[in-house]
Formats: sequence, structure tokens, C-alpha cells
Amino acid sequence: MNAHLTVLASLGAAILLSPEILILGLIMASDRRAPKLVAWMFALGAAVGLAVGLVIGFVVAPEAAPAATEAKPAHPNWAEFIVRALIAGALFWIGAQRLVHAWRAAPIDGADEGEGHAKPGIVAKVKGWFASKFGGGADLSMPRRCVRSFALGFAVNGIHPKSLAVAIAAGHQAMQVTEGQGRALGIAVFSAIAIAPAIAPAVIETAHAGACASMKESTERFMKKNGRWMSAAILLAAAGYVAWNAWKNIP
Repeated sequence: MNAHLTVLASLGAAILLSPEILILGLIMASDRRAPKLVAWMFALGAAVGLAVGLVIGFVVAPEAAPAATEAKPAHPNWAEFIVRALIAGALFWIGAQRLVHAWRAAPIDGADEGEGHAKPGIVAKVKGWFASKFGGGADLSMPRRCVRSFALGFAVNGIHPKSLAVAIAAGHQAMQVTEGQGRALGIAVFSAIAIAPAIAPAVIETAHAGACASMKESTERFMKKNGRWMSAAILLAAAGYVAWNAWKNIP
């Protein structure tokens, strides 16, 4: 149980240290018309996106091995091995990408809008699609402003391949816990850590109005310099653990 809980906490920390989520949340909380409402809508969208990734992980996960008191132990099969190998490969790929972006100090998706030479990421594409359908941010009505914020929150966790893959891996890992209470605890720990960067700007703006606008620049510098290095290290370690678990249970 302790090993599973450590992996789930590490996967949550990998999302916690994703710079685009926190920075985009601060941008949403800096809205001129309704910063608190827009920030909370972003947090709600991120929570729904996180839940989608967890549910996918639950669905693709094999059944947990039975307890030692049960008559027949579960035998590993190729389907379980392939799922674990794919998750390990996805985590390794995401960790390697984080490492490369940290080395190159690449722009943060959705935050560095002025970087015309940078290839637009998922968040930037969602923002561009919304602007093409409903107009620019300054012209948006309050309902559309809230819908845009919710959509961006959902995109960073439910569409963005990096966060989505980590959430799927967490759902898969949680299903390996045999005890019901232990599984619920693992899911709660992962969710609490992973949702923190999306909900923190809303909490800060609710407690201290206008604080997020002043925090954005310094937070972006710190996350661009340090967040990706730490996230990459955690993801690569998690990938190694999942790969080792897959190899250990190879049919």
C-alpha cells in the first residue's frame, strides 16, 4: 500500500509542478470583470478534466491481484503487461519532454502568447478556437467568459496529453490497491495534490483580491526555471516504477 500511495502522490506532484496549469489559473484570476468567478470556473473545469483521466485509468486497469487469503492468485496476462508498458512509455515520453523544455527554457503553453515563433499547444489552440467562435476576451459576456474559463480548465487536465496521461496512470495505479479504503485514500491523495495548481489561484483571489495579477510574473519565472526540472524527475521515476512493475509481472 505504501508503494502505491507513494506513486500516486508522485503522479499528483507531477501535475502540481506543471507550469501551464498554475500560470493559466493566475491569468484567469486576473480577469478584470469577475476574477473570482472566472478563477473558480477554471478550477471546476480542471477538476472535471482530472476526473475524466482517472475514470479512463479505472477502465483500462486490470483487476487488482487478490489478497493472500483468497484461494487462487491472479496470473499476469499480456493485456495487463501491454497496458502497464504503454503507461510507462507515456510517462517516460512526457518526462523526457519536460526535461527538454526545461533545458531549452521553452515558453509555457497558454501563458507566452506573444511568442509567435513557438508552436501553439493544446491550451493555445483551445483559446484560439474559442476566440474564433465567440470573440476576444475583452468583448465576452459574463456567461461566455465563464464557459471559456471552464473550457480552458478542462483542457489543461482533460485534453492536454501530458496531464491526461498522468491522470490515466494514476487511475490505473489506484486500481492496483486491493483494499477499498486504501484505494480511496490513494485517489484522494492524488486528486488533492493534482488539483492544487488549478484551485490555488481561485483561493488566493478570493482571500486577497488582486493578488494573482501581481504574482503571475514571478511565479512564471520560478515555474519555467524549476517546475519542469522537478516534474521531469518525478515523471521519469514514476515511469521507471511502472516499467519495473510491468517487467516483474510479465507473463
